[in-house]
Amino acid sequence: MDRLEELRKQIDATDKEIVALFEKRMALVSGVAEYKKANRTQVLQTSREEQVLQKAVDNLQNKDYADSVKQLMIELMGISKDFQRKQISCDSPLKNYKRKPIDLKASKGYYGDRGSNSEKAMIDFFGDDNGRNFQTFEEVFKALAEDEIQYGVLPIENSSTGAITEVYDLLRKYDFFIVGEQWVKINHCLLGVKGGKIEDIEEVYSHPQAITQSDGFLANRNWKIIPYKSTASSAKLVASAADKSKAAIASERNAQLYGLQVFEAGIQSQYCNCTRFIIISKYLLESEESDKTSIVFALNSTPGALFNALKYFAKNNINLINIESRPVENSPESYYFYTDLEYPCNSSKLIEALGYVQEISDFFEIVGEYKKGSVTNAKD
Repeated sequence: MDRLEELRKQIDATDKEIVALFEKRMALVSGVAEYKKANRTQVLQTSREEQVLQKAVDNLQNKDYADSVKQLMIELMGISKDFQRKQISCDSPLKNYKRKPIDLKASKGYYGDRGSNSEKAMIDFFGDDNGRNFQTFEEVFKALAEDEIQYGVLPIENSSTGAITEVYDLLRKYDFFIVGEQWVKINHCLLGVKGGKIEDIEEVYSHPQAITQSDGFLANRNWKIIPYKSTASSAKLVASAADKSKAAIASERNAQLYGLQVFEAGIQSQYCNCTRFIIISKYLLESEESDKTSIVFALNSTPGALFNALKYFAKNNINLINIESRPVENSPESYYFYTDLEYPCNSSKLIEALGYVQEISDFFEIVGEYKKGSVTNAKD
């Protein structure tokens, strides 16, 4: 027998001893779980874990293996904690939320003027245009808080310019829930007064997001670019001014609504320019079809804290499709993490993963459960 075969034989024998010791350890872990269940003790015991890691290093004869033995014990403790949670059957983080099925005929509001992309998202989702419009994101939230409407529709993400952070902050401020989402394909147009020419334009109005999304078209033009409340309100302003020197970036539908001329269509820099809109409510959605969960949590600043929170989703094959960070008020270098997960919402694996993240977080809330939306094919 050559040297390599002899070493492999010894490794196999050692592995057999390790498996036997592992089985012995898990039997002891089971006893710990029974104790914690009887005494209502949390699975996670940070101080105990630090002691275990230090003891493992102290027990080494060859300290060159210190980092490796820490990694081994971290994995062992992770397996142990998972096993304990299953035995203890920790309460679901979803159990205390009041739920309601969605009511497509209920009162609703949207951000922007008539003809805005938020109104378009509302029509696509609810099937009618019977909704109130509001001029700011927070006005939609306030109307929902005061029961003037039962649902609100707001943009939260664009495929080219990213997250709309103000909406994330308002979700946490008002503690409302996402009960649906609707993607809308955005087709920005340059609109002006009928009878005018593109050469007449001196000022262009639009929402800051639309301006950014059309930066390629606007580059190297001698126009004054003026950020305004929304694309629809910009079109409305240009129509009321009846001034050929003013133009707006808005949808083709706005041209029809406000009697404007389309000078140029499809001026967005990215051909596939889509915005995701959310439908918000005071209550979590009651539905068996929900396959997307949104959460927000905050962690301590210890190294690896975020990795330890997110790895549990990967271990359970839960698809993490989006994560956004927002600063915690009056707490430098601390962040809220808004995370979207794609997985059947009634799954025990998802509930177990959420319970784990809740346990290790300084702050944790469910933001929504809903059916994943799809992009519409509408031109406007």
